[in-house]
Amino acid sequence: MAFKNILLFGAGGDSIGHYILQALVADGSFSITALVRQSSKSAFPSSVAVTRVADGFLHDDLVKALRGQDVVISTIGMFGQAEQYKLIDAAVEAGVGRFIPSEWGMDNSDPKNQELCPIFKGKSEVETYLRSKESERFSWTAVATSIWLEWVLDVNFLDINPTAHEVQYWHDGSHKPSLTTRAYGAQATLQLLKHPDVGKNQRIFLCPVEGSQREVVAELEKQQRVKYSVSHVDTESIVRGAQAKWQSGRDVMAAYKLVAAGVLLPEYKADFATAGKQPILEQVLEMPKLTVEDIVREWVEAHPETVC
Repeated sequence: MAFKNILLFGAGGDSIGHYILQALVADGSFSITALVRQSSKSAFPSSVAVTRVADGFLHDDLVKALRGQDVVISTIGMFGQAEQYKLIDAAVEAGVGRFIPSEWGMDNSDPKNQELCPIFKGKSEVETYLRSKESERFSWTAVATSIWLEWVLDVNFLDINPTAHEVQYWHDGSHKPSLTTRAYGAQATLQLLKHPDVGKNQRIFLCPVEGSQREVVAELEKQQRVKYSVSHVDTESIVRGAQAKWQSGRDVMAAYKLVAAGVLLPEYKADFATAGKQPILEQVLEMPKLTVEDIVREWVEAHPETVC
């Protein structure tokens, strides 16, 4: 099966969807459609067709929008998982061949990860639903990108603050999760579209490099020419507190903190290659090389005000 017509939902802003759209446009091999709500103000390149549907995401509207598409790619946000079920149902009825859900993270099928974090649990439930829809005509691929390091540095997500030159280490900061970037995740998605048999009806893991908090900070110190202020966190207390906040009030920031725990604590196996996760994309298809040094250098060059 060769894919030609690709529809993206969630391609506005600076999310992974934006990077996937850029990669598809630059490649030029596909006919691209962006699916947006009627109220959306997002703008797209002239080569991208835009299909608008009512904000209510009505089933019949979605089926009509998805007819003729080979692949639907969802890059909906962490707390928009419910809308994916509507997209999946419409995709099945419309005859779409492949659905790529909004995974872009960890091994959400691991029960330990599901127990840790509601975001992981919600995404695993979407995968279970996709499995129930598998047929000769309909398949899916989940892309586990792990964490995007340049985004981590943008928002201080893993307790590394490259602006204040501070770090809070989880344990001793030596656990080495898989690291990618949004642009790398987009290139991986492009290659999966060009190789439809790779990742069919399974999760595929990206692992171009594994790197620890300590390694990232060492590279930042080198390139920013500064020594970081170091402290350590009580990881058990953080996880317990975040889970309690989520249970008592659905605290969004608590859920994000649990995502960080899934990356930084070894028992959740975000070190995909070391943990033996399969399949690893880089072991199946040729991908660009990526290093912690390269990612940090590009970030620092984009933020010269952080250099001392």
